[in-house]
Amino acid sequence: MKKIIKKVLFLLVAFAVLLPSLTQAQTVVKVAVVGDSNDPIWEIVQENLGEEIQIELVSFTDGVYANRALSDGDLDLTAFQHNAFLEQETADKGYEFEVIADTYLSPMNVFSENISDLSELQDGDTILIPNNVTNRGRALKVLESAGVIKLDPDKGHLPEVIDIIENPLNLDIVETDPAIIPQALPDAAAGITNSDLAIDFGIDPVQDAIFAIEIDPEEEALQPYINIIVARAEDKDNEVYQQIVEAYQQPNVADFISEHFGNSIIPVFEGASAEG
Repeated sequence: MKKIIKKVLFLLVAFAVLLPSLTQAQTVVKVAVVGDSNDPIWEIVQENLGEEIQIELVSFTDGVYANRALSDGDLDLTAFQHNAFLEQETADKGYEFEVIADTYLSPMNVFSENISDLSELQDGDTILIPNNVTNRGRALKVLESAGVIKLDPDKGHLPEVIDIIENPLNLDIVETDPAIIPQALPDAAAGITNSDLAIDFGIDPVQDAIFAIEIDPEEEALQPYINIIVARAEDKDNEVYQQIVEAYQQPNVADFISEHFGNSIIPVFEGASAEG
């Protein structure tokens, strides 16, 4: 009888020890990213969160598929797109998404393996730009800022190639998958792609650019290009997701972004330091 009582007591003690871990089950949140350049940022976010919430990054080569997966419920959040991309996706597909946080602003600059300055462009040269609506429009705006082309001023931040009203060098502006533009640079005079894709290919988005726009996060024209964390509309107030936002928008994350990426990525959230 005493042996039975001892066994029961042992089991009760073991259960009491295990109970806290059983009641604090880990919550896994799937977050879509494009490429892997931002993985180090999320490592800092995970450290801020602790162990109860586990972030699982799901990498895509094209954000269009990430948004579809979010809409279908295969993901919990996305953290790759800027406001303009989300706006276009929502207009085209009727997604019911909600922005739950601003993250950073990254430049979209001009790269080349054949020329060192846009003044070296020749008549009929090829320039590669992204083939999705929002990044295509942004790339065209970059070329306009560089004085290479002039766009119809009535087209806002989403112009198309047909909206070019002046092209003195008769440049052949070719729309291409933004993910392959870095590797296609040897075959063109120049190309424009997103900073994260450039980083994934080993290109410094600022130092390696032959033309770079100065970034001011407060500039109204750049607001459509602020990167964001997005949830389904019904989940915008989800407590776990809000904890992830809080863990992201911390000074140590802003400091890490500034130290690790330099001017390639500029944190814009409230927790960012003045230096960031």
